[in-house]
Amino acid sequence: MSKIPEITVHGRFQPPLHINHWEYVSQGFERADHVTLLITNPFQDEAFDAAASWRNDPENNPFSYDERAYMFTKFFTAMGIEADRYEIKPFNIKDDAAFAALNKEVPNLVNVYSEWSAKKVDAFKDHGLEVIQLDQPKSKPVSGTRIREIIKASTGNMDVLKQRLIGEGFMPEAVPGLFEVLQRKGQQ
Repeated sequence: MSKIPEITVHGRFQPPLHINHWEYVSQGFERADHVTLLITNPFQDEAFDAAASWRNDPENNPFSYDERAYMFTKFFTAMGIEADRYEIKPFNIKDDAAFAALNKEVPNLVNVYSEWSAKKVDAFKDHGLEVIQLDQPKSKPVSGTRIREIIKASTGNMDVLKQRLIGEGFMPEAVPGLFEVLQRKGQQ
């Protein structure tokens, strides 16, 4: 399959990066020479949506946009992805202006696995944007909530925390970036 020049991939990624996040994001790298990663709910102020009520709960949003972007950058480096192959941007998925700022020539990859993700497909299309829809099942039942609980309950033993996170589906290559952010936040 020949690659297209560019694609966007989006998500809240709280926290990045468990196996299902990576399987989704990696589809972008497999399909395009350049991936623009759009981090949704970047400033934790997106409008409420009943189809995704968890998105606005502060407990479900422990990491800032900058922290998530940093973790992705560290992860991509660990995965051998060159910096010129991607860009990371904030994206308020509930803001028409954010959609208007997207390049209509660049397709948007969306994985559909819930009512909320189906609504996202409609939102991109309603704004005249091309969508490449994935119906990719999750390879492992990973819970972002469970990962956040493990991080919050951490006793400071980094080896134990790392093993618990990986056991829950967190990408091993993402652990160093997460630990750096947690240390900066004074959680480790």
